[in-house]
Amino acid sequence: MTLEEGLELIENYKKGLQKFIDLLPEQSVQLGPEMIKTLSMNSKNEIKNLEAIEKALKRQSKYESGLSE
Repeated sequence: MTLEEGLELIENYKKGLQKFIDLLPEQSVQLGPEMIKTLSMNSKNEIKNLEAIEKALKRQSKYESGLSE
């Protein structure tokens, strides 16, 4: 897998998580407010983790490209 493919995969996963967060309020009657809050917080944390991974991958890529020059 290339860096670009990995970053695209991460971006698609983040979009899926955001869509999940957006749809959670519609499930509040079935899941209850505490479960909605927990799922929202977990999903937002996962998005932050993915963003950190993206930054690290991009930083690593720049570092490696700098070494090859």
